[in-house]
Order: sequence, then C-alpha cells, then structure tokens
Amino acid sequence: MFPTNHKTIFVLDHTPYFGISSDFPIDFDNSKSRGPGYVPLPSIYKSLWTCSVEAAVEYCRIVWDLFPEGKLVRFVVSDSAAHILNTWAVSQQNLTHILNGLCLVGPVRRGAGGDVVGLCAAIEALGEPSPTQTSRPPTERHYQNRGRIICITSARDDDSIRSLAEIALNTLIQQNKKAQNTTSADSGTSTQPQIVHYCHLVIINVTPEKAETRVSQQQLTEMGGGQMGCEVIVSRASQLANLLGRLVLPHYRLATTTVTGIPMKEEQNASSSANYDVEIIHSAEAHAGLRAAQTAAEALESVVLRWWTPRGAEGGASSCSGPLWRVTPADVASRPSACLVNFLLNGRSVTLEVPRKGGGRSASHVLAAQGGELWIGALGGRTPYDDPPALSEGTGGRITDYRIKEFGALMQQNKLNPLRGSGANGRARARLQRHTTYWPLTISSTLIFNLGSVMEPLTRLVVQESLTDEEVDTCRNVLLSLLGMESRHEFPATQLPSNIRGKSSTRREEQWRQVWGELEALVRAYSASPAHHALLRVLLDCRAHNNPNADSESRATVIRATTDSPLSPVGAGNGSSSATGDVWAPRNVLDALLGPPRPPRRPDFAGRMAAGTRVATLYTHLQQDVETTH
Repeated sequence: MFPTNHKTIFVLDHTPYFGISSDFPIDFDNSKSRGPGYVPLPSIYKSLWTCSVEAAVEYCRIVWDLFPEGKLVRFVVSDSAAHILNTWAVSQQNLTHILNGLCLVGPVRRGAGGDVVGLCAAIEALGEPSPTQTSRPPTERHYQNRGRIICITSARDDDSIRSLAEIALNTLIQQNKKAQNTTSADSGTSTQPQIVHYCHLVIINVTPEKAETRVSQQQLTEMGGGQMGCEVIVSRASQLANLLGRLVLPHYRLATTTVTGIPMKEEQNASSSANYDVEIIHSAEAHAGLRAAQTAAEALESVVLRWWTPRGAEGGASSCSGPLWRVTPADVASRPSACLVNFLLNGRSVTLEVPRKGGGRSASHVLAAQGGELWIGALGGRTPYDDPPALSEGTGGRITDYRIKEFGALMQQNKLNPLRGSGANGRARARLQRHTTYWPLTISSTLIFNLGSVMEPLTRLVVQESLTDEEVDTCRNVLLSLLGMESRHEFPATQLPSNIRGKSSTRREEQWRQVWGELEALVRAYSASPAHHALLRVLLDCRAHNNPNADSESRATVIRATTDSPLSPVGAGNGSSSATGDVWAPRNVLDALLGPPRPPRRPDFAGRMAAGTRVATLYTHLQQDVETTH
C-alpha cells in the first residue's frame, strides 16, 4: 500500500573524518580588473561534511517541490550519538526546519563516534508510523510499511561496508520482533512501532578528490530473505550533489527535460540576447507520449524540447486537456533557471516543441504557473497552431504540385451527412465514386482542369448522373468554342501554370492533342446515360473535324499516350468503346486508395514466366542451332 519512497531517512556521518577537505578547489576570486601588483585570492575548499549536507538538502528540495504531501524525509546526524533533526510530522517536512537543526548540530568536532549509532536510530525511525499510516490500521489487507535509508559515510574497505550492512539487518530483525510483540500485546493503538516489511539501504561512500578508496561499487543485493536490499555507491565529494540529483529520479519515478533555445537578455549588455538551456525535473509520466518503451538508462537521459511561443496560442495551463505535473528546476541557483521561473510566475506560459531534423513543428508540452507553482502538461495530438503535415513527405513521394484547392472543393461537395432510410451509405459511396472516377491528382498531369472558365461548364456538368437538353447544349458550345480556337491556331495559355505553357506551334499542336485526348477520356468515364452518349458523339465529331485522317485506332493511341504515363491520373487510360456501345469505366481515386494495386500493363517476359523460380536462359535455340551445324 505504501511505496518505498513514502519514508526516506538520511544518515549523515558527523565523525572527525568528514571535517577534512574535499580537495576540490573553488575559485573565490571573480575580479576581472587585475592590475600590476594584484595578489589573487587563494581558492577555497569545502569539507566532506559541507558536501554531504548540500547534496542531501538539494535532494530534499526536489522531493518537497514536486511532492508537497505524501513523501516524507527525515534526517539523522551520527557522531558519538544519534541526533534526530525532525519527525514524520508534516509541520517538520521543510527545508527551514532541517537547516535550523543542522545549525544546532554545528560543524564537525573532534572526538569518537561513528555511523552505526545513527543507522540503528534510522531503522527504529522507519518503524514509527507516519501520519498517513496512523489513520490506517496495520491489520488492513495489503498493508506494507516500507522505507529507504540513504547513509552517507566513508569506510576503509568492502569488509567495513559489509559489516555495516549486517549490523543494519540485525537491527531490522530485532526491531521487527519487538514491534510484533508490542502489536500483539496492544493491538488497539496505531501509534505503536510497526513492522518494517522492507528497507532499501543505500550506502554512499564519500572520499576526497585525491584520495584512493578500496571500496567497490555494488549493485542492489537482497538480504535477510527479502527484508532488506543493500546498494553501495562510491563517489567523490565534488560529485556527490550530482549523484543524489540522479538518484532522486528512479527513487521517485521522475524525469528531466532540457528546455533549449530560451531567449534571454545578456546581463552585461541589455540590448543583446542569447539562447540558454534550462533543465527541469518532473514526473516521468509527462514523457509517456515521447518514450513509449524506454530502458532504465534512457529514463535517466534528459529529453530535449525547444522553446516555442506560437502566434495565437492561448496562455496558461488551461490549454492542456490532460493531467498536469509539478516542475522544479534542476539547478535552482543558476541565472537561466531563475529567469525562467520568474517568467512563468508572472503569468506567462511557454509552449515546447519536439525538435525535428526534417523541418516542421509539433507542439508537445506547455509550461505554466498556477497557484504559485510551476506545472507541465502534455498536449495530446495535434494542436491548432501546429504546422500541417507536408504533402511532399507523404506516400506519394516528393510531389509538390498536388491540386490542393480543387481537392478542398471536392471534399466540400461530398460531405457525409447522416441520412435516414435504407441504402443511404450506398448512395453516398456511389456519389463519391462518380465524382472521383476521373480526377487528376497533380497540376502537371492535366490540361483541361487548368483551363479554368474555358472548360469549367463541361467539367462541372459531366459528373452528374444525367444531363438535360440545356446542359448538353452548354457542353456542346464548350466543345465548339475549343474547335474554333484550334482552327484559328489559338490556345488559352494565359490560364495555364507557367511551367506548362507553350509558345511554339509544335508545342501548341501537342497541347491540343492532349486536350482532346483528356476530354474523350473524361466523357467516356462518365457516359452512363443517353445524354452522355450524345455528348460523346459530339466530341468525337469535333475531334475528327480537324483530323480527317485519324481513325479510331489512332485516337485510342493518342489517349493511351497521354493518359498512360506515370504522372497521369489513375484510371485514365485504356479508353475504347466496344461494339455494343458500352464505355470502359476506369478505376477512380477512391478505388485506388482502398483497393488492391492495379496489375501490370504489360505481360511479363515469356522466358521468365516459363523458367518459374529458376534463372531464365536467353537465346536457348541459338545454342541448339550451333550444335546441330557442327
């Protein structure tokens, strides 16, 4: 019921050994104007005790910033006696109380002592119930009293570490026996010591920078039949703060995010600005959408998100429809972190995006302040101010001349609305199939759909199920107008895109052949009524007027030449009429997307088909003729 991180106890070694220097120099002289005769200030060195206190306090700051309730931390200072700085009471779970207690303890003094007495006091403190545990009876089902002890000490060798772990295990066993006897004698009192079901002991061996150690790193080892797990970590005093900053992530299931590209004004020159990076810590659940399946090593790595404030984005955490998680900076003392915190506390919000190598933007998270606290929220799916996906990156390849405007009009004309009655879905699908039977996908693959008002009445009316006499006359007038332009050697090239305009007469003749070929394929595709057949006969007569020598075979050749190319619309080729007058219905765009791929237009090589899975042999009869001659 209660996780291991519900109760954490720090045991700080306060023996005389921790009063020595860490041997890590810190430059105290920040003066830049060094004239002649200037004597620089010497470097200062922190003691092992100072490094231990700073690292433990920073660990607690992160925990209490992200978990104001439910995560408790206690401090035990061990020298000649065990000095308990706070209890499990909520009023004592703050940095002010801990720092005041450390001030009363004072610096390291000469004298005897060790970390054993503090470790035994920490195990006894784990048996004390927290306020949350007090409200629940220990006899409740699935009740588990678990906790973690982080002991910062310095040992001579592995045997000393092993002896320390065995002392902690024996103390835990004796504590559980005493708690079991007390519970059976007075079961009605919930403030009595409780059994510790599991203790996670983390021993951090701290050494100065230049000292050698005979203590080796040890992975988590179970002891006492699963009652305690011991883990040994070796660290230099200068790296102790970074070590505990990394340990807090798996202990509380946290993750880090590096906000990169934050624009900030320079402190020395207010007129210029530079980009900085700030690392923030939050719950690991905020990265659920970015890391679906991550390893333990990947969980410790920081996710990089870029600063982005798009235009029209609504500020505040209210723009997130999902859960919010508290945020705290990893380095609270740095200037970029302070600037970011002040920026958010002033009522501003920041949108974070995932950096992409191929361009484009996708907002993933929002940073905002609410109630005096910093929060991060994940944006599920695409946001209204995300860049739309590029068509050139889709399944069609790097094609940039799609008929996007016409496709939008097609969607507006074929909106699917709920209809009553049987066969509503079939009628809607039939309408969509009819409107997409002949529909070029790209601008460069068609001419008639680029002529605008010259061709618009015919291309708009021919897709209907039936045509009236007036509509047939309108389409006939369009064909006669085109025939007149061709007779005058004119072409409405002003309405064509610049990349397919032609100026020479040869180019104009090719364009007219393509126009007539596309018109015939278009009208044939929609010839499902007598009016459409009448319009098709008019089209064939107009086309044969300027091509008296062209027969039906040549016309079919032109159609295949203009519509069977890879850039032509799907299903535009193979236009031919049968003897019964039926018109071939090509495969439309909808069928091309939903149906199986079209079979190859040309038959496979006969030799390969005969060989099957074997390698086909070319010119087999040639070798036989040579052998027969000799």
